[in-house]
Amino acid sequence: MATPPPELVVLSLEAAERYEPLAEEVCISITDPGAAPARLSPRFAAVLRLHFNDVTEAGAPTDVLFAAEHARAITEFLGQWPRAGRVVVHCQAGASRSPGVALGLCDLRGWPTGALEGAHPAWNRRVRDVLAGRGGDARAREA
Repeated sequence: MATPPPELVVLSLEAAERYEPLAEEVCISITDPGAAPARLSPRFAAVLRLHFNDVTEAGAPTDVLFAAEHARAITEFLGQWPRAGRVVVHCQAGASRSPGVALGLCDLRGWPTGALEGAHPAWNRRVRDVLAGRGGDARAREA
């Protein structure tokens, strides 16, 4: 019998800092490069902290784009927690980067996307595509 997918919860930074896990839950914490880390509950089983800008292409020399190394970190992290019942993904507003990650995971693993797409219509297309392995940059196919 196949293991059911974890529940994916997309939150803003503010909501993530108030959130308290109830069971075995992991968190993917996304902040801007140079930003202070989110103050997350110690009750998370594990936290992956990523730093990249909410852009789909570089506009400034300091922009950090979501890339294959971010995608690889996410898949390796979740591979270590196959029994996590919930994956919380947060970014600053919970509107673009974190839904992009959640949708990319759904694409990658064949999970349904309809509810997430409807709830978060402004998801970051680069993040989703690179994580799902279908573009964004040439290195995405290596992830």
